[in-house]
Amino acid sequence: MNPAQRAAATAPAPVLVLAGAGSGKTETLIRRVADLILGGEPPDRLLCITFTAKAASEMRRRLAALLGPERTPRWVGTFHAVMARLLIEDGAGIPGLPRGFAILGQSDARELLMQAAGTQDRKAAGLLQEAVSLLKNGLVTNPRRLPRSAALSRFEPEVLAQAAAVLPAYRSALAGRQALDFDDLIALPVAAMRADPALAAHWSARWAEILVDEYQDTNHAQHALVRLLAGKPGRVFAVGDDLQAIYGWRGADVAHIRRFGKDYRTAPPALKLETNYRSSPTILRAANAIAAEDPEALPKLLRPADPKAPPGPSITIREALTPEDEGRGAVAWLKALRRRQPELPWRACAVLVWAGFVAEPILAALRQAGVPARLVTDREPEPPKEVLAVIAWLRLAMSRSRGSKPGADVWEPTADDAFRRACAFPARGIGGALFGRLREHAAERDLALAAAVATLPATPAERQGLEAVLGVAGEIADGVARQTLGPADALRLAAEASEIAERLGPDGKLGHAWAAALRAAEHAGSVAVYCDGAALGAMPGEAEPADAVQVLTLHRAKGLEFDHVLLAGLEEGVWPNWQAEQQGAIAEERRLFYVGVTRARHSLQLSWVRHRRDWASKPSRFLAEIPKALTEAGVVSGRVKVSRPASRTTAVQPARPVKPPTQAETDRLVAEFTARKAAKAPR
Repeated sequence: MNPAQRAAATAPAPVLVLAGAGSGKTETLIRRVADLILGGEPPDRLLCITFTAKAASEMRRRLAALLGPERTPRWVGTFHAVMARLLIEDGAGIPGLPRGFAILGQSDARELLMQAAGTQDRKAAGLLQEAVSLLKNGLVTNPRRLPRSAALSRFEPEVLAQAAAVLPAYRSALAGRQALDFDDLIALPVAAMRADPALAAHWSARWAEILVDEYQDTNHAQHALVRLLAGKPGRVFAVGDDLQAIYGWRGADVAHIRRFGKDYRTAPPALKLETNYRSSPTILRAANAIAAEDPEALPKLLRPADPKAPPGPSITIREALTPEDEGRGAVAWLKALRRRQPELPWRACAVLVWAGFVAEPILAALRQAGVPARLVTDREPEPPKEVLAVIAWLRLAMSRSRGSKPGADVWEPTADDAFRRACAFPARGIGGALFGRLREHAAERDLALAAAVATLPATPAERQGLEAVLGVAGEIADGVARQTLGPADALRLAAEASEIAERLGPDGKLGHAWAAALRAAEHAGSVAVYCDGAALGAMPGEAEPADAVQVLTLHRAKGLEFDHVLLAGLEEGVWPNWQAEQQGAIAEERRLFYVGVTRARHSLQLSWVRHRRDWASKPSRFLAEIPKALTEAGVVSGRVKVSRPASRTTAVQPARPVKPPTQAETDRLVAEFTARKAAKAPR
């Protein structure tokens, strides 16, 4: 590590590490964990929080390679995953937390919300679900008192009023299902710790240090959770970059990272990682110029790792007459790259856009020209149920400990969710009523669901179905122990024993997902490490991408890097978009531009369209923030004067200014909504 990384890895907590793009922040965090463990800190005393399951999986893999499986921390995962485990392991007695609770995915939660709201309109329900989620993440305790936030300002007052009105009914529906949604996994523990200081002290004492990656992306609930778990000593190691804070629209607040020193008074000034190991000096100079336009940004200056490195190619700014011309320009750019570098993989090149409609004509042009292209969507697909079921069978099996007498096996309650999934797939006739009785029986006796089967009053058919599940899990556990299998072979055994293997063909979407899960298992090091990661949602695996040009939005591209990058659609009204301007979010739009620029290693091209759909466009104001000396000669002369389009019709429509409703407006709208719902209810 360089001196700045070493200083960050060894500084006493609390400490904020301000890590610029491409500065090796993940390596610094991993080295800190390794130093703590090698220095005598028990692995279970460290809590490492990331924002994606993919990042958590990568962190666990690298820690296992560095420390060995036996010293790899168990508590490495996303906010939601680590809190789900904490509630399962140590949440008994928390008000509002059902024993053996289920965790609803987004689609199941939306269905329940639709029932509570009395609507069949899925599009409206999706918008309502976003608003409800923001209210929960904002820790709203009184639906009639809505907080003012940038995230809520993008909703019409009527939508916020409906969300506030339906929230109590939705919470009741979740309680009736003995379930939590993803937002509850954070909001419920925060509420419990605020109400019970003894619980907060108990949970805080579990960890010697809390390490949080991407700290700038925390929302109100996550920020409150970290502060409560850190306790008075404030044992927090936070890594992030305020210039990469691009999720304000979903509740993240860049102020959390910028006021770290006020939240943790004993913290020293932020340590900075400014040495960039990714981009050319030209790209870094452009990024620094963009950052300088934000007066509130924490001071930081990206520098190349090699001071003598050549500057690299100039940044190209291209004007296109139409979106179709922009697409043809992308084809010409890619083919020129391949002529200069015949061995260049297509996947080393990326087209990044603000919104999907900008990508459509570019994708069409690439495919028409025979250039392989892969559209990467903003929403990561959930692994198929067959793959998740195999993982659940293995987790259930590994939760068993042999008893001293036959039939006296011990089952850990941390695998209750795995037992539930194993009962459901493949189907064995274990219905909801039977499972509900089992859950109540287990809660009364403080047992794991699997352990409660032995004493559950049940018919012979019901008992046969439940015991069959435990029998298969026992076969898997015995096979893993007898053959001393690694995680990938243990997964294969679980697939065979559960009779799911025959569904996992080598080809097609399901086969690719299964192959990805096996690849992820191979990196885990041991079955125990793999099961711990899977319990935290970090090990399902990701399919190997084909060799194709990656086309994706900026929000999806965060955390990625490519040799050559094209940022497309840089027009006023598109990027920055009109909604952001109306809502005062230009600073976040600039940070999105900064993120796009810093994805590129070697070359960067920027394009804008003169006539986007039905109006005449102007180049984005952000283009003028790149110094002229860094751009290709003759493409841009001087600073670009920016003005609004004279006319516009549809497509990217301007949002009218919307402010959160006042208290009086909220009371009126909630009352009106409740009255309308009551009037429509059957008598």
